[in-house]
Amino acid sequence: MSPRYFEDFTVGEEWSYDPWALDEKTVTDFAKQYDPQPMHTDPVAAAEGPHGVVIASGWQTALNCVAPFLEAVMKDTAGLASPGFDVFRWSKPVRAGDPVIPRAKVLEKRVSKSKPDRGLVRFRMWGVNSDGDSVWEVEGPFFILLRPAD
Repeated sequence: MSPRYFEDFTVGEEWSYDPWALDEKTVTDFAKQYDPQPMHTDPVAAAEGPHGVVIASGWQTALNCVAPFLEAVMKDTAGLASPGFDVFRWSKPVRAGDPVIPRAKVLEKRVSKSKPDRGLVRFRMWGVNSDGDSVWEVEGPFFILLRPAD
């Protein structure tokens, strides 16, 4: 497959992916390795907390929301890197069994002034729960090559 270049992205273009849900063991196993806080790892301690049950690590939520976009779009893009994110926010807890729909959208794009072989495409990626509420979101630019001249 030929790569997707800067010109192939359109402001307002949006993607939505199949929902994912995590079981409690997946939540606690991930957290034990990467985010070992009792609210993520210990059902007894979590039961006494504000959520009443273990909740997914925000990092696990972010990874599960961004992975479909990376696989479906960015994997075959002439991407160079991202300089970072301007927004990175967890809005709602994700409980075991909660379905989350990953989404992504092109917010804006512009050709680089200093390096005219590339542009910046600003994306928003987020996850929506079954109530339609955002549980996580990120916004930031990616450097993507312009289509080479023939």
